[in-house]
Amino acid sequence: MRSSTLTPAVKESAAKVRVLVVDDEEFLRSIVRERLEIAGYSVEEASNGDEALSMLESRGPYNVLLTDIRMPVMDGIKLLSEWGKKSPGTAGIVMSANAELDTAVHALKMGACDYITKPFNFDVLLITIENALRKKDLERQLDDYRANLEGKVKEQTDVINSMYVRSIDAMIKALEAKDFYSRGHSQRVTLYSRAIGEEMGMTGQELEDLHRASVLHDLGKIGVREAVLNKPGKLTEEEFGEIVRHPETAVRILEPIPFFRPLLPFILHHHERFDGKGYPSRLAGSNIPPASRIMAIADTFDAMTSTRAYRKALPVADAVAEIRRCSGTQFDPDIVPAFLACQSRIVIPDNVNLPEGFEEAIPSEFRQQPG
Repeated sequence: MRSSTLTPAVKESAAKVRVLVVDDEEFLRSIVRERLEIAGYSVEEASNGDEALSMLESRGPYNVLLTDIRMPVMDGIKLLSEWGKKSPGTAGIVMSANAELDTAVHALKMGACDYITKPFNFDVLLITIENALRKKDLERQLDDYRANLEGKVKEQTDVINSMYVRSIDAMIKALEAKDFYSRGHSQRVTLYSRAIGEEMGMTGQELEDLHRASVLHDLGKIGVREAVLNKPGKLTEEEFGEIVRHPETAVRILEPIPFFRPLLPFILHHHERFDGKGYPSRLAGSNIPPASRIMAIADTFDAMTSTRAYRKALPVADAVAEIRRCSGTQFDPDIVPAFLACQSRIVIPDNVNLPEGFEEAIPSEFRQQPG
């Protein structure tokens, strides 16, 4: 290794750059350290990989790891592997004898930026370090670009999803305008469903998906004729066919929108029965998505306690009794108690009216006791 003349530019670029030289030969470490310090680098030494990792823990981070391959205690390949997990931003450079070229190439595959063969020219070592630092800097810039790009994509996706939500909300409002008797139905079903989910211990995304599916569960009724929705008498077989197709219609409306796809099974199956006699797929028991089983109770309870074209609203006590009677046939018997238990804790927004007598109809064993 011979000395070299350093330009001001090289010295300036080396300022504040921390280098750790790892080699079991003390003489080699000292001479490399001396030459690098002349070039303006801040240099420390370690005799093996284990010592180098300890220094990383106590004194790191380092900008450059310059390591030999063959060392006692922990060799350079193992060191690179462990170092990369703890400090991926470090530029790793392997020092190797010519006979170890294959090993050096292996080190590159493990994340090293470059290698230099012994004995090496000091000018070459400086260039190798500068190139390795430049490569790491480019990697950081690329990571920043990707992170910013992902942020921008997420921002645009949120805007698009918001537009979708507003469009669907407009469709729900159009449905309620078309069917006077369903006004407020989706809001109440959402309140009931969310309260049941919370009672069952749902949190996070699972609860949020239940909430969104409940809002959208009857969207498909926009494809049902107004005369059918508001018919005061018994429906014909053809008219009833229009009604039972509404979950599938909702899925067809929402399916092209990625934002809503996770909700589709919940919406499609909210009219299945626990005993397998529901629609559209005649699913039974645990084959019905849990969110659908919850919505089935909430939807039926609100339908019974709301005035419809063909009948007046049932008293809440009668609707609660019917839910209990159908536990195990129409409804999941493990969810019915959660529905009964959660009623006293439902938070009612100002723009939503619950049925008269709602709280009074809660069975005594499920009423919230005064504190």
